Amino acid sequence: MSDVGTSNRITRFVDVGRRLYRSFAGLLSQEFSFSSGHFAAILHGCLFAPSLFTFWFVNGVLDFSTAVAIGAVATPAGLQVRLFAYVLLVPVFLLARVILHLAHPVHRAQVLSGACPNTQLMSLDWVSLGILATGLPLAIQNFGPWFGMNAVFLVGVFIVPRVVSPRFRPGVKLLAIVVGVVVFLYATYGSAVSFLPAPSSVLGPVATAALTDGTTDRVFRLANSVAFGPPLIAAFAVAMNHVLTRPELRDVPLVRRTLPHRDPDRVVAASAAFGTAFYLLVVAAVTRQIIVFP
Repeated sequence: MSDVGTSNRITRFVDVGRRLYRSFAGLLSQEFSFSSGHFAAILHGCLFAPSLFTFWFVNGVLDFSTAVAIGAVATPAGLQVRLFAYVLLVPVFLLARVILHLAHPVHRAQVLSGACPNTQLMSLDWVSLGILATGLPLAIQNFGPWFGMNAVFLVGVFIVPRVVSPRFRPGVKLLAIVVGVVVFLYATYGSAVSFLPAPSSVLGPVATAALTDGTTDRVFRLANSVAFGPPLIAAFAVAMNHVLTRPELRDVPLVRRTLPHRDPDRVVAASAAFGTAFYLLVVAAVTRQIIVFP
C-alpha cells in the first residue's frame, strides 16, 4: 500500500507540475507575443518602439549636417551641447511619454491591461526640432540667400504650377527646388570659388543682404529664452507642419518621400515646446547659464 500511495503522490505531483508548466507557458505566450500582451504594448510604440532609434539616428545625421551647412551652429562648443542634448533625447522622450500615458486614468488602464492607447500625445520629430531650431537665428543672419531661395520656392512651387499644364507641374516644382538650393549655395559660398563670378554681381542684394550682429543677437536670445523660446519654436513648428504638408509639395517627385505627414497642431506645438524647454535645461546644466527673458 505504501508503494501505491507513493506512486499516487508522485503522479499528482507530476500532474500539478505539468499544469503549472502549461499555465506558465500560456502566460509567456500571451504576454511576450508580438501581437498581444504587455510586451507588445511596450514594443509597438505605446511606451517604446525600436524604430525610434532608427529615426533618431537618421534624423540626427540629416539635421546636424544641415545645421552645420547653413550655419545654425556657431562654435564647436555649441555643436557639442546640441549633440549631448540629442543623445539624451530618446530616453527623455520615452520617459515623458510613459509619464503622460500613466498619468491619464484611461490610458493607464489600457497600458496595464496590455493594450496601447490609440492616441498620439507627442512626436519625436517635432521634439527634436526644439534642439536645432533655437540655432536658426544664427543661420538667417545672412538674410539675402534665404530670401532668394524661398522666393524661388514660392514662385516655382506655388505660383507657376497654377498656370501650366498638369503634366508639367511636378517637373516645374522639382526644377524650382533645385534652382532655389543652387541660388542659396551660390549666394552663400560662391565667393569662395575663384572661377565663378562674384555672387553680388549676379544676384545683387540677394547675395549681400544681412542682419546686423545686434539684431541677430536679439533674435537668438529671444529664441533661447525660457519665457519666449518654447512658444516661439512651437509656433514655428506649427507653421512648418502646415507648409511642408501642403498638397503642392506632396506631388513633387522624390521630395514627397522626405516630407512628414501632417500631425495635429496640438501635438506639434506641445512636442516642439517640450523639446525647446528640454534643450534650454541641458544648456543651463552644461554651461551654468540660462536666459529667462531676452
